[in-house]
Amino acid sequence: EVVDGVKNFGEETKNEIKLAGQLADARAKADKVERRLLVDRAEADRKRAELLEKAVDREQFSTEQRIEFLKEAGRIDQEITQQEIQASQLRLQAKQLENSLGKSTKEDLDEEAQLKANLIQLETARLSKQKEVTSQTIALLNEQRAAEKAIQDEKDAEQIERDKLEAERQAKLEADKKARDERVLASELD
Repeated sequence: EVVDGVKNFGEETKNEIKLAGQLADARAKADKVERRLLVDRAEADRKRAELLEKAVDREQFSTEQRIEFLKEAGRIDQEITQQEIQASQLRLQAKQLENSLGKSTKEDLDEEAQLKANLIQLETARLSKQKEVTSQTIALLNEQRAAEKAIQDEKDAEQIERDKLEAERQAKLEADKKARDERVLASELD
């Protein structure tokens, strides 16, 4: 029985060393990804801000262009946020692996809960920004439809005016012809 206990202890130690190595690798990977994301997020935020600035510039850009700027801004933010979510998941998985080894302190469990909360906050921020871009896109589409309707209404009003003038011209021609025919008829009767 003692021999089995020693063998099991050796296996457990071997597994724990293997898990500790995996944990160190996971943490190192998460650190590397997070460092890269700091710069990537700053660049993405700058690019997104530039696109959003263009999206509100009615003077220089058409509505179609402005909608495309909004879509691109949304795509950029979606992409970087997805990378941040993946990095947060890596960090959470590493902490969960560490906590699964046992000997988790209150601080370890609090950190795991905070990492879960951070992940949820990133997902919530992604959805909020997505909603914001969608709302702005809908507003621009409505603006475009209103402008197109105004143009069509103006064309329709011009056509109605042309039709009215043509009807008046035709009525005058008919009246003139009738008056002429009556004069001819009256002169023939005299």
